[in-house]
Amino acid sequence: MKLAAFLGSPRSGGNTDTLAVRVLESAKASSVETEIVALRSLTIKPCNGCERCWGNDRPCIFTDDMTVLYELIARADVLLFATPVWWYGPSTLMKAFLDRFVPFNMPQGRPLIKGKDAVLVTAYEEEGPEAAEPLIRMFELSFRYLGMRFIDRLVVDGTGPKGAVPANSRALERAAEIGRAIARRSGAVHAQAEAREPERAAEDPQ
Repeated sequence: MKLAAFLGSPRSGGNTDTLAVRVLESAKASSVETEIVALRSLTIKPCNGCERCWGNDRPCIFTDDMTVLYELIARADVLLFATPVWWYGPSTLMKAFLDRFVPFNMPQGRPLIKGKDAVLVTAYEEEGPEAAEPLIRMFELSFRYLGMRFIDRLVVDGTGPKGAVPANSRALERAAEIGRAIARRSGAVHAQAEAREPERAAEDPQ
């Protein structure tokens, strides 16, 4: 199983970065293959709504860093989206990234994302859950629309300063548990696949 994480904060080593990295470290310790992408280091052009996805057998008309990310998303089994809450929604980096998911809504792209697991990690300055509710709902609807499974979320409030999360042992342990849960899910999927092998062998013509 492969877990790919996309960091949507412009602040390197900030609170959402720290939480996402902890999830990946925990999953990797349990033999899950991981890859992390800092969107702030890439050039991703904004979607212009041209509806020319998959022209010339390419997912998008633009040639930028999203080209490689389309390939990574297709290879991954679990996608982790990490973003701070900005004005009750995702960061600019994360929103631009999500807007470029339109090729996955086309007939050629839907099989590349349908059925994948999704995890959301977010941290924000305000106290209480209300500030994150619009963000969570946006991701819920987006995952549902694409046929993805929203398997877990980590929502941490009251984390304005950059060093707030490293001092929050409860949040860090919750992040580690999400990583372990992904690993357990990986083991279960692998066991199910192995259990189906004899059935496939019996069905194959001799």
